[in-house]
Amino acid sequence: MHSFSHTKFIQNLEQQIEFKSISSVLLAVSYGQDSLCLLKLFLDLRTTFQFKLGVIHIDHQWRNDTVNSTKHLINIIGKFDISSYIYQLNPYSYSEIEFRDLRYQICLDTAKAHSYHYVATAHTATDKAETCIRNLFHSRNFDGLNSLLWLRRVSMSVQILRPLLNFTRAEIKWFCHYYILPIWFDYTNIYYKNHRNRLRHEIIPYVKHYYDTNLETQISRLLDNTYLDSEYLRQSTLKTYLTIRHKSFIALNHTMLLQQHKALQGRVLHLFFLHNTHVSISRLFLRRIVMKVQKNRKSTLRYHNLNINHNNNWLYLS
Repeated sequence: MHSFSHTKFIQNLEQQIEFKSISSVLLAVSYGQDSLCLLKLFLDLRTTFQFKLGVIHIDHQWRNDTVNSTKHLINIIGKFDISSYIYQLNPYSYSEIEFRDLRYQICLDTAKAHSYHYVATAHTATDKAETCIRNLFHSRNFDGLNSLLWLRRVSMSVQILRPLLNFTRAEIKWFCHYYILPIWFDYTNIYYKNHRNRLRHEIIPYVKHYYDTNLETQISRLLDNTYLDSEYLRQSTLKTYLTIRHKSFIALNHTMLLQQHKALQGRVLHLFFLHNTHVSISRLFLRRIVMKVQKNRKSTLRYHNLNINHNNNWLYLS
């Protein structure tokens, strides 16, 4: 029997992801409610859509019960004819950021090694809202607000797929209760020393209670709209950079740069330095460069070990 969640899931595959091209999917799951919801939806639909499915789980061993919870997940997977790939990492060998990067790389390497074209994660609208609010404290522009996209190509053969990105936590909870899914409780999710947990259990419920009960939906719409704007700016930045860079030397035609909109000037300069030096220049320093160039006098600026020079037409490094 299919629920409204199945219908919504199919609509996501059809409208957001173009499911006709999906043939093999590696599900990156844990034992929580989001992951088990993703697993059941794909299992229920694999006969209809002829998916080749696999499951990958990485045990981070940050909790005392991770071995038992991994066994619990293996027992669930074992009931179905589905390939599984289980990894275990030593928590004392990696920081949280290093572990996140390593987990990401393991998923991609496994997908490539076993010919999966997609890696599906269980990110939801609630995750999208939480990520947006967290990024508000760190990002300097709209580009950094939305890091969770429906579909993102990460290599020539593998794409990251997020088919639950418009499911709220309430919908996921209902689905798990309705189908009596065997969720394993992760007690670290209630530790408030983790900033995301404090955001999830205090800030977001407060905003939803006093300001907007549809917070996740509103943030999701905002991010979808700003993503199109940001994508247009990114493409315009790349096009402008390729047009005004020197064909042989590490240089930019600053006369042509100043003819662009101010929104593009800083972005093109940032791309110029990132592409040629792998250095991310601060926005404040990029403004200094533009101001120097506008005065149209030969000068040199220094940024760490980089000498940034400009003459009549060209901005170049030495």
